[in-house]
Amino acid sequence: MTPERRTLLIGLAVFLVFAFAITSWSPVAPRHLEARLQEAATEALSSREYRWAQVSVEGQVATLEGRWPSETAHDAALATLWSSEWSGGRLAGGLTRIIDNTEPQEGEAASRIVAIIGEDGLSITGVVPDDAARTELLEFADLLFPGDFEARLSARSDAEGREGWLAAASQLLSALSRLEEGVFVLETEQALLYGLADSNARAETAMATLAEIPQSYRNAVLIFTGDQHAGEITDNAWCQEFLEAAGLMGRMRFNPGSSDLQSTSNDNLVHISRVARACPETEFTVSIRPVVSGNAPAETLAEQRGQAVRAALGENGLDLESIVVRVEPQQDQLVRIFPGIEGEG
Repeated sequence: MTPERRTLLIGLAVFLVFAFAITSWSPVAPRHLEARLQEAATEALSSREYRWAQVSVEGQVATLEGRWPSETAHDAALATLWSSEWSGGRLAGGLTRIIDNTEPQEGEAASRIVAIIGEDGLSITGVVPDDAARTELLEFADLLFPGDFEARLSARSDAEGREGWLAAASQLLSALSRLEEGVFVLETEQALLYGLADSNARAETAMATLAEIPQSYRNAVLIFTGDQHAGEITDNAWCQEFLEAAGLMGRMRFNPGSSDLQSTSNDNLVHISRVARACPETEFTVSIRPVVSGNAPAETLAEQRGQAVRAALGENGLDLESIVVRVEPQQDQLVRIFPGIEGEG
């Protein structure tokens, strides 16, 4: 045997041993990967106390089951599953898909997606009626935002609410592509679009696009061009929906242990204030959750944080006398802003 042949055979043997080790003992080996993802997903849901949710992993696909108590809890559970991927990420072995077999409690939407356009491009998250709708929507998004979008969409397995859904989602995406910043929220029977356009012509084009949404959907739109806006908020129910949508345009955060708002909260409050000024209601409540329920210092800090938000809304054009602050330990969100001062609008 020649030295060259011997070297080649040794190299081949080393490669085969390495390949066997990767497929047998590596963390990304199939027999280890599924167990690892199952453990991570189960632990992630358990640590957040999502007792209503159960997850099973097959390969790199997770199936989520259970009855979610609120849209906030449902969306948070899906986000928790996506973030449960170990540090190797998708290329090295993480979740590639989530099948959402959860069921909403009575009165909640069977499917819900949120799309946001901003400086970082487009993001789409939520639950779609089935895999086919998910594939078609992502293909359409790639046409409108080639290489400039991120999607985390889970698909239901029963196609509930599919009728007209793809048409509505596509029209909303088309309208969103005309805006500088914006968000749409599409639920089973309701569609909402909020955003900013750089010209009246682009705002009008977006409005015309929304005219094609199937009539089975209740829909509302609010697009600002400077101080002017197209569309209107007709009642407090829509006011609440738009306030929540505007709140998705940023994250409201405080410095740890402090009532000082972080700079990232500014955009959030600008959008919320803009919507509030367009609402028919002139009085608003800032409801804030203490970090620890039943703890006097924590509730004092929560009150101070609520006052900081109230002051920021005043700086953005709202009448301070029309804004009240209350501490609410039971709410899901850290901060909620809603129309009216006697309840939740």
